[in-house]
Amino acid sequence: MTDQFDPERTPQSAYEALLRLEGGDADHREARAEHLAAVLSGMQKIAYLFAAKDAGAEVGARVKPSQAQRDRYALRVGIPAAGSYALPLVEGAGHQVEVPVDPGRRLLLDRILDVFTAISSGDVNALYQSLPGELGRKALLEISKWLPRQREGMAVTLQTADHPAPVSLTWRTNKFVKATLQGPVGTGAVMTVTGELQKIDFSARLVTLIYPPTRREIQCSYLPEVEDTIVESRREPIQVTGRFVLDDDGNPLRLTDVTRIEPVDLSPIAIVEIDDLGVRWRVPLELTPSLDEESQQYLCVSDPPIGLNAFAQTRELLFDEVHEQLSMLWREYACAADADLDDGAVALKRELLARAEARHDAQG
Repeated sequence: MTDQFDPERTPQSAYEALLRLEGGDADHREARAEHLAAVLSGMQKIAYLFAAKDAGAEVGARVKPSQAQRDRYALRVGIPAAGSYALPLVEGAGHQVEVPVDPGRRLLLDRILDVFTAISSGDVNALYQSLPGELGRKALLEISKWLPRQREGMAVTLQTADHPAPVSLTWRTNKFVKATLQGPVGTGAVMTVTGELQKIDFSARLVTLIYPPTRREIQCSYLPEVEDTIVESRREPIQVTGRFVLDDDGNPLRLTDVTRIEPVDLSPIAIVEIDDLGVRWRVPLELTPSLDEESQQYLCVSDPPIGLNAFAQTRELLFDEVHEQLSMLWREYACAADADLDDGAVALKRELLARAEARHDAQG
């Protein structure tokens, strides 16, 4: 370990931890500023959650560290290292910080690594052992803000000098994070509604949106920990996820315990390969989602020449549906003999084979 943070040293001797972005732009030693800022901000907020735990503070709607805690639990970032987009990290005011409240006197960055490990492995008990109760939920919410949401998105990897085996959070982690935040279904099912944001009542913790199929207002009571995301989501349309109550016609009447509020993401989806088959597109398949015209509740993409027509309520579910359809199309058409296909199916097969190819090391 180092007594002083010296970014001029080699990463192996300078870092107490190494944060790495992998995939996408990171493979070229670049990162989008907003994504990098979100990851680093989320890491720092998790460090402050440990500050609240160590101080034995009661956790309300917000965690507000004192100036002394900000100094003691600060994370400092070094110069990006070669290979992917890697940032050496140290903690505290330029020197190693030991936290006397922690029984093992373990380093802050090792404790953050514990959170990464628990989430990566889907271990709820380990997560809440590191950060009990509401602190653990807040950590999940912070991480959910910057997790990659597509298979080709960047993975976020953390390792420390004492624990050099890297732990990665990828798009697959989203399902665990969402399921843990939502908790058991109980008496009300969880759903995602897309609508137009009308008003926000911070004192009552209510947001009101227009539900396009009925053009009626829906009130949504949100949990305190999502308040920070509401202001960031004030453009239309937005998606709200929570437990719902239906009216007599089967339409959502109101939502409670809202765990997620975010703008609808209609940016292009880039598919590099059908990973379960080892099939790679010669040119990445780019699909631009749109909301369905009738209900505006479903994200839709299509590519008629290859027979793709997919829709889902959320972007994450849309990725899954696209990959399932592509896998089916490849198996049923690209792998079939011409004699078993009609003229239209043969044309579809030719289009698939012109635009994608199986890797030599692929199975099946």
